[in-house]
Amino acid sequence: MQPRRATPMYLVEDMDDARLRYVGLGFVPMPTADDGRCGVSAGQTLPPRAVALLEDRPALYVWVESLEDLRIAAWAESDTFLGEVSMAGLREWAVETDNGLLVFAETTARQH
Repeated sequence: MQPRRATPMYLVEDMDDARLRYVGLGFVPMPTADDGRCGVSAGQTLPPRAVALLEDRPALYVWVESLEDLRIAAWAESDTFLGEVSMAGLREWAVETDNGLLVFAETTARQH
């Protein structure tokens, strides 16, 4: 068995209150087959090809100072840029490489 992702779990006294709190933060409720559990998701944040690669094996998540500098310094001709996601002060690039999926991330200045 090879792990693919980790999900935090915790006990709450009021399931509906916990679900509503996460929905208020922008999460999407995810149905479960167990009345004793409630799931939420941040939504689809990766391109579909990146998700398909994750189904096969884990990815490496790499924090960088500058995505633009990364492209100049480390982009291989065989790498395939899958897409960019920007939200909540974070910018991510999904890249398919010969070694699998890499997700590069940089923090961005928040606009007030």
